[in-house]
Amino acid sequence: MKKLLLLCCLCAGISATGQQIFVELGRVNSSFDFTNSQGEMLENLQSVSNTYVGVGYKHRFFTDDLHIGLGLNYNSYGATGSDDTVNNFFEWEVDYIGVNLNFDYDFLEYKGFKAFAKAGVSLEFLASGTQRINNQTINLVKEEEFDNNAFFLRAGGGVSYPIFDGGRLYAQYLWGQSLPLEDDSPESGEELVINTNMFGIGLIVDLFKKKETVQTEQEETNTTD
Repeated sequence: MKKLLLLCCLCAGISATGQQIFVELGRVNSSFDFTNSQGEMLENLQSVSNTYVGVGYKHRFFTDDLHIGLGLNYNSYGATGSDDTVNNFFEWEVDYIGVNLNFDYDFLEYKGFKAFAKAGVSLEFLASGTQRINNQTINLVKEEEFDNNAFFLRAGGGVSYPIFDGGRLYAQYLWGQSLPLEDDSPESGEELVINTNMFGIGLIVDLFKKKETVQTEQEETNTTD
């Protein structure tokens, strides 16, 4: 909870000086690559679709087409699987809170539509999680593989369109993969990689467009006088 409050304060403080704010939500399809202590990958794991939400700010970065963004997100990941040899059923549900840094570049504009490419990183902290093996439920907050901070690399793109003066609606897709999450126990050797495919929609609002418009009109009036 202390980490979440710290991240919220950090984002709020920085967003006050940003030029745009955004909010987004969507679906995240996740899958797990789990390697046990014998170096064997657990087979027959299926992906699961859950929800993600995010908020943050964006700012122009050197040019009008390149932006840097800082935000907070809440992502739910999961996977299911079974082992027919011992007749076991597995299910994981985990929720992570993350702070992310992204760069996006508008590379094409046509009749108001803008196509953009996006890449970034996300540092995420486990908020809650459960593992079910048959009828047994385990809290994953204390489990080494999941309790470690997860570091994700993400890349993708999308398209945006203006829906009002200073506001744009956008749709995007992001592929992502975590760096290996490892059990810190030296005798364990277990490793987990989380793969994600995120499909979402969002709204970007220019914070200072009205103020900038008024300043421009005043400068034009002064020049005319």
